[in-house]
Amino acid sequence: MEQALIFGGLSPFGFPISERLLEEGVHVVSVSSAVSTNEVEQEEENELFLGRNALFRSERQKGENSFECMVIADTFRLDSERNKVLKDKIRNTLASSTSIQNLLFLSSLEVLGESDASLRDKVPVHPVSAIGNAANKMELFFVHLLREIRRKEAIIFRTDLNLLTDRKNGKSIAALINGLLEIDHEGLDVVHYKSGQQPDAQVNEKIRGLLPDQYKTWL
Repeated sequence: MEQALIFGGLSPFGFPISERLLEEGVHVVSVSSAVSTNEVEQEEENELFLGRNALFRSERQKGENSFECMVIADTFRLDSERNKVLKDKIRNTLASSTSIQNLLFLSSLEVLGESDASLRDKVPVHPVSAIGNAANKMELFFVHLLREIRRKEAIIFRTDLNLLTDRKNGKSIAALINGLLEIDHEGLDVVHYKSGQQPDAQVNEKIRGLLPDQYKTWL
């Protein structure tokens, strides 16, 4: 992959993904996902670190490029009004990125609740937390957007989002996302990754089957 567009590439969840792709020599363009003054300031602070990399550009320098891959890395808010603003930003970014080959939507394992059985059988249950509820609604919104633009191929990647803000764990999850972006998908794949599991853990079975061999060491 040579070019990647990351919605929320300077957000807490998107920053480690941007870092990882830049380390791999990928040209990264970040589109702002900020919906408040504090979030704008946080993006500006993170841009100080990535802005020195010649392969990185923010949306203010976006230009007319085509992108092989797109990651929607910042995907929900608990506040309904801010979530509406975020939806509009995601819709506009996705609608203007029709040349994307591989598309990944980052979500939360909390969509599945806390039932081990639901993870094992991959059957969603009613979310048991505000985060799970918000993430579930935004996943449905994303699927609706795919129908709007008549796109069938995408990945919904569910993980523990808190781990992305940790330096070590964030690097591992970003590497897994990198691996998922390097494979072609037919239809919509919903993929789970739960850290700290045994190598043959059922919850990570699908991602083990999809990842290229060189990325499986990050599981």
